[in-house]
This record gives sequence, structure tokens and C-alpha cells, in this order.
Amino acid sequence: MAEIHLTLDVDWAPDPAIDWVASAIAEAGVKATWFVTHDSPATQRLRANPLFECGIHPNFLPGSTQGDDPEQILDHCLALVPEAVSMRTHSLFQSTRLLDLVIATGRIRVDATMFLPGVDDLKAFAYDRPHGRLIRVPFWWEDDIEIELGRFSWSWRDLDLSGPGLRVFNFHPLHVYLNSRDFGAYRRVFAEQPADLEPYRRTGAGPQPCFLDLLAQARGGKWVRELAGI
Repeated sequence: MAEIHLTLDVDWAPDPAIDWVASAIAEAGVKATWFVTHDSPATQRLRANPLFECGIHPNFLPGSTQGDDPEQILDHCLALVPEAVSMRTHSLFQSTRLLDLVIATGRIRVDATMFLPGVDDLKAFAYDRPHGRLIRVPFWWEDDIEIELGRFSWSWRDLDLSGPGLRVFNFHPLHVYLNSRDFGAYRRVFAEQPADLEPYRRTGAGPQPCFLDLLAQARGGKWVRELAGI
């Protein structure tokens, strides 16, 4: 079986969801890279956990709460996670100019924004520009894409986990915590800001048992920065 590596996009998830997922990962003894969107007690706990690498998850889309322009947004996110050397952009937004700005920070050295679902022989590669380099680490599977497409049975038997190349998975803690099979409860949580998330959770097949099953197979894993050789 190929090595399995775990990433998570925090995406402004409530603290109970972050803490629940972090506890499950820690109990399994698996390394994980978390791409952080905001400050909270739970995200501070992620930063303090030696099993976790924390990178940044900047939102460069219009209306971003992280700043008014790309430079402000990068400054904001790097202030949230000063130790970060890795990033994945929200909604996988990217451009040559943006990557140049990231290189110019002198701090972010690894980008994990490139999504190549189901592709074999994936590996980290150097992205060189006149003033510097990023190492780009592509990822292979993402929970919310499978929710959108509605084609996955939420069993790893549907996927070839034994093929060659990197198997980098991406989950969203709120989808895992709620066990989302669609976006209904997920969107209601953000709209309603409930104090109690329990009524929004579901049982049965979905991202949560799928995630826990993957943890059982991960056998330690590596951080994104390690996959980049940093």
C-alpha cells in the first residue's frame, strides 16, 4: 500500500469540530498538516501539538475576511501561524502573480494547492521563479469534492490506495464531525452559529467513519513539509 498522508483545511470550523478531529488523529498517532484560517483556542491547541504541522489557508477570493488585498491577506495569515512554512489557498485559488507574492514572503516554502484527483505517480516538485522557489506537493483526494459529486460510497474499497506515488488526502474538520453527505447541515452551522452542534450531526456512511478508517491505515504519515524535503 502507498504511504497515506493527511491534510486538513480548517475553513473556520467551530472549535468542537476541530478538537474532535484532532483528538482522533492524536489517538491514532498519525501526523497531520492543518491549514489554518483563523485564531481560536482550538487552533492554538493544534499549533501546540507535536504531531501536527500548521500551515496557512489564505482566502484570496473577493470579500475575504483576512484582508483587502493579497499582501494584507498573507500578512494576516502569517501572523496567525508565524511558524508556517506551508500553505494551501482557500478554494484552491492560484496564479503566477500570487505564487510570486508567496515566494517573496521568504517564509512560505511549500504549496499544497494543486489538486490532482486519482492520479498515480504524484510527487513533490520544484516551482522555480527568478527570485526564488516553492516546492509544490499535490494532493490526491478531498472530502468535499466527493460530497459534491455524490459518487463515492464512503468506502476505501472504491479507490486504489496501493498505486505508485503520493497519496495525500484532504479533509475538512466540520464535514468529518458532522459526517456530511451533503452541504445542508454544514451551511446551517455557519448561518445559525449554534452553541450545540449535536443536532446537526448524522450517523451512517460518510466522511466520519471513512476518515477514521483511513487513520487506521495511515501508519504515521508525514507532514507536507516533510514530503517537500524540508
